[in-house]
Amino acid sequence: MNVIRKQWLRIGVQEKLHILIQGTLIILFFILMEWVVDRFEVQIDRAAESHAEETADGLINGMNMLMLTGQVSDPGNRRLLLDKMSQSRGIAELRIIRGRSVVEQFGPGLPEEQAADAMDREVLATGKTLFHRVTLADGREALRVVVPFIAQRNFRGTDCLACHSAEAGSVNGAASVTIDLTEEEAQLAEIKDLLWIGHIVLQVLLLVIISLFVRMVIVRNISRPVRKLHDTMAEIQHDMDLSRRADVDANNPDIGEMAQSFNVLVGKLEDATARLQLFAKMFDNSSEAIVITDAQRNIVAVNPAFVEITGYTADEMMGKNPKVLSSGKQTAEFYNTMWMTLNETGQWSGEIWNRRKNGEIYPEWLSIGVVKNHRGETINYISLFSDITKRKEAEQRIEFLAHYDSLTKLPNRALFADRLKRALVIASRNGKKTALMFLDLDKFKDINDRLGHLAGDLLLQSVAERVKSCVRESDTICRQGGDEFMVLLEDIAGADDVAKVAHKIISVMSEPYQIGEHSLTVTFSIGAAIYPDDAGDDKALIHHADHAMYRAKESGRNNFQFFKRA
Repeated sequence: MNVIRKQWLRIGVQEKLHILIQGTLIILFFILMEWVVDRFEVQIDRAAESHAEETADGLINGMNMLMLTGQVSDPGNRRLLLDKMSQSRGIAELRIIRGRSVVEQFGPGLPEEQAADAMDREVLATGKTLFHRVTLADGREALRVVVPFIAQRNFRGTDCLACHSAEAGSVNGAASVTIDLTEEEAQLAEIKDLLWIGHIVLQVLLLVIISLFVRMVIVRNISRPVRKLHDTMAEIQHDMDLSRRADVDANNPDIGEMAQSFNVLVGKLEDATARLQLFAKMFDNSSEAIVITDAQRNIVAVNPAFVEITGYTADEMMGKNPKVLSSGKQTAEFYNTMWMTLNETGQWSGEIWNRRKNGEIYPEWLSIGVVKNHRGETINYISLFSDITKRKEAEQRIEFLAHYDSLTKLPNRALFADRLKRALVIASRNGKKTALMFLDLDKFKDINDRLGHLAGDLLLQSVAERVKSCVRESDTICRQGGDEFMVLLEDIAGADDVAKVAHKIISVMSEPYQIGEHSLTVTFSIGAAIYPDDAGDDKALIHHADHAMYRAKESGRNNFQFFKRA
């Protein structure tokens, strides 16, 4: 203590004032910073908890819809629901947990639908929502929330007990939602950095004020270095050259400290400017279109990707409302719901159809976020969207391939089986007849072996077109596989209608096919069975038509036979 006291007595009044004032401010700053950071952390947790509860509520609604539509028993539907909701911003993990009553009634479900830890089990046991901070495997901070599903007599208009063998108020299951806090933690770190910068700036300003006040009598000793520092500041402001630094005079600790603090501030500004330039490059080079509007939803900036996707130039869009892109395919109710969600949650994402400058309507995936000032007032909206035309086309192609034969473009087995079952239900209800014809190309293997598979494929395509010309648009033709086809004739009067179609097919098949340099003549062996005369269900009808086709083969091919019972 004596050493400290001696050192304190040796220093001047100015230094003592600096130490007392700045020491007090540092202590106050640390207290204030800890309080501010603590407030932000509380807000982050509250926002994450709210986000998790909203996600869990959405999951409950989704599961409720799956139950109402009878799709909940399919694990694929449950996984699809989880996958869709997991794509929401900030969701690190999303699980459904089955309660004991659901397991006893419907089975254990998927492995991931079982209680995984003590937190899951406690929620299932108590029916109370639990929150817990966790660290993910990759080191990211996250908030995990487990929300119980409570069986109720009236859950948003649905009686849970109508499907679940459980008591009202019991826990049917739970939703485990893990919210990724990486972005929030990064923002908190940035806030801490800004607080430190503010502290440094404050210290610099106080240093100048105190120096001028205390050392007024020796202004001449500090005026020159202060002027030099001022000139440096002015030059930086004029040239916007943030790489410049003020000279630090080691012989003048006060001004030197101020210059050093200024250099630190300029360094921070240089880093911040570099980040802004990086963000500007990201804005310009993003493959996603970016639109920034003011609080009145008037466009203030668009990026090159927007110009490329929509065809509008930036100048054409300045001051315009984004609704000029509207295609008219969305209803007013759709937009009202979108803006209600945006105002309530601060963000919205979804698929929407817009119109390019040339009038072309296209699908896009749109995400909108709200930017607010420190008073909570909306100052901007930022929209990002991408043209998903190719993705939609790919989805349509996948849908086509799932139900149609890629070679002949005819319905495949799965689609044909569905239409056959539906036709038999309609025929039974209306007292009508339905016929199934089984067609097999005669000696097609010889053509494949002699001319190759390419010629065989071309022949199958031509055969499919001819068969299509022989039936009504309401009838269904299916390529069963290889050289076999099936024809579904709905709403027929009787066997005569079937015979007419069969003879027409045999007739058109007699015309030669020109496949490359080869002229080919092929024939069909055709068997037919009629519902309900020959069979009472779809499987029996197919079997009997197939049996009749083999009778046609045995009768010398190139002919038509009805099913006959032995």
